[in-house]
Amino acid sequence: MGNCTIHFLPAMAGDCFVLEFVNKECIIIDCGFKSTYTEYLRPLLIELRDKGCWVTLLLITHIDQDHIEGAISLLEENGQANNPNVIPIYNVWFNGFFNTLLKRSEFTQRIGDLSEKQKQIKENILYDLLLQVKGESQEISAKHSISFEELCLKNGYCLNAQFLDGIVRRIDRNRSSILSRSIQIGACKLVVLSPTEKELDKLADTLNLEMIRNFGVDYAISEDSHFMKLFELLMELETERSKREEFISATNENLENWLGTSSMAPMNVINRTSIVVEIQYKDLKMLFTGDSDSALWYEYLEEKYQVIKLSHHGTAYPNRELLNHSRANVLLISTNGGRGKRYPEKETLAQAILAGNKVLYCNYDIPQQDILEKLQKKYGYKIVYAQRKIEV
Repeated sequence: MGNCTIHFLPAMAGDCFVLEFVNKECIIIDCGFKSTYTEYLRPLLIELRDKGCWVTLLLITHIDQDHIEGAISLLEENGQANNPNVIPIYNVWFNGFFNTLLKRSEFTQRIGDLSEKQKQIKENILYDLLLQVKGESQEISAKHSISFEELCLKNGYCLNAQFLDGIVRRIDRNRSSILSRSIQIGACKLVVLSPTEKELDKLADTLNLEMIRNFGVDYAISEDSHFMKLFELLMELETERSKREEFISATNENLENWLGTSSMAPMNVINRTSIVVEIQYKDLKMLFTGDSDSALWYEYLEEKYQVIKLSHHGTAYPNRELLNHSRANVLLISTNGGRGKRYPEKETLAQAILAGNKVLYCNYDIPQQDILEKLQKKYGYKIVYAQRKIEV
């Protein structure tokens, strides 16, 4: 065993990683869907707990359902932070509604008591949003919907405690200053590369427009948990409306011909607020990118990492600058176990291999699998599918 075992879990169209270090500390990065938690993450965490492990950090990179839904299930079952049912979790990082966006002026001036009519409108809209996101009508109730941020507060989890203003973001504009703000959690040193205030401001603007669209220009906000859930649902629907994806099959046996073939749109405002972190344990340095756009932070990268998790399931657009400026001994690609298996894009695969990244791990089989296996000797790389434990 090396310094770390990366548990690379099946998460359908989402992300879910557990980093198990040799000193028994663990870091969870995203939790996929509820089914990811139930089928894979929960049994793993119980196994780790029984080995004497604990979670020093639960990191939810952004608000998308395929990253956060399993985390809601985890905190619901885990219960109180000081008496956990599944596994001890000592810190949580997450940029939510109350701890991040509600501090901005466009929202603080709207906080107040709601009229009975406004309360009813909020309940109706919340119920309708649940129907749209869940896609089913059975057992859906706005009164029983729980947000991730609410669970953190209700159950006493330590949320963003390492940041003076309670917001996970990068402040500095040069590598040395960023490193000086590194955060020690257990035996790991963490460096935040993204988001910045600019990305969070754009997210706030998007939410403000969504609130106006749903409630009218004179909308008000009450400081209750329903608005946390309302924010999560509005942002989830914003994400779905922004996607314009088309898969192009890979048949050409020259990887150079795969470059420039991407058909997918740039990342939307939700993805661009993903928390991007470097994690260092002993001499092991890893980069986890959520669904962020590397054009926002590539200039702060190291030239080489032991591990890099590519952004947004191997979509070309957000990974171009990352692959132009950095490489790794191991590349991780959360591919796609559903939605037509559109990820990763062949342009991303070609760029990664041609840039000198020698070992690629995908958590599912992919459409390009047969041809990539044939090309391994020609281009001098190795690609591995559905390996749940990776030793680094």
